Amino acid sequence: MSQGPLMVLDSAGLWFRAFHSVPEKITGPDGAPANAVRGFCDMVAVLVEEYSPTGLVAALDRQWRPDWRVELLPSYKAHRVGDDGEEDAPESLGPQVGAIREVLGAAGLAQAWAEDAEADDVLAALSARDREVLVVTGDRDLFQLASATTTVVYVGAGMKKRLAYTPRVVAERFDLPAGDDARAYADYAVLVGDASDGLPGVAGIGAKSAATLLREYGDLDGIIAAAGDPGSAMSARHRKAITEGADYLAAARGVVRLGGRAFDVQFDGDVDGRRGPVDTGRIESLGESTGQARAIGRLVEATAVLDEA
Repeated sequence: MSQGPLMVLDSAGLWFRAFHSVPEKITGPDGAPANAVRGFCDMVAVLVEEYSPTGLVAALDRQWRPDWRVELLPSYKAHRVGDDGEEDAPESLGPQVGAIREVLGAAGLAQAWAEDAEADDVLAALSARDREVLVVTGDRDLFQLASATTTVVYVGAGMKKRLAYTPRVVAERFDLPAGDDARAYADYAVLVGDASDGLPGVAGIGAKSAATLLREYGDLDGIIAAAGDPGSAMSARHRKAITEGADYLAAARGVVRLGGRAFDVQFDGDVDGRRGPVDTGRIESLGESTGQARAIGRLVEATAVLDEA
């Protein structure tokens, strides 16, 4: 039997999205919010039911703002740093993250991380495997991972509007050069910027200009080379913008482009995402303590489709 797809989850992105999309009035028997637990379990169950993967791995942030990225670009996620130096997140989300991770473990589902890395870096490493991969995320930066074997399932507009991004879809959606992969999207993101990640972009270069430059010159290296070549056909306005943004471009591409660094990915569970033993007693206990027995049970039932470890 041929190996089915590996589904890899941008876990933090999913539980943040679950927290903000499900009302906090969803609580456990102790009155503590359980909205993220319910939303996360329901989202993953729906996605597994739709795509029928044979492996599933939940990727985690070991560092949500790695030092090496901050050294390259100090503004990276700077606006999201709380008073304690950690990520500024809703107070009631933290305990739910712990519960979600316990649910994943009790359900026999693998979790993965790497030192000095974000979940994005883990997802890049997993998507480079020689098998079909489904990357589930609400982060557009991960469109760059789309390839002949990797599809990015984007839930950023909500689960009802989820869309599968292949390299062709990425190219058509953002008017980028078409190819066997969507790595051009990383250069597009560098040029345009992303306020949510503290990326200012290049002043004077908007989405339309960035797409035009990438179609004409292929990638960021080609654009920079053309800006420095007096004989190129680049307009004076674009040439000035790229030249003045040279320092930012040099730093930001090291931040945004994924797969350029090697990480030692660690696993709690099966490295191929096969499902381990289900701890039924723990699942029942978590269902009772969070008040989300139905959602947790649905997740356990849905993931029975995974290969067994």
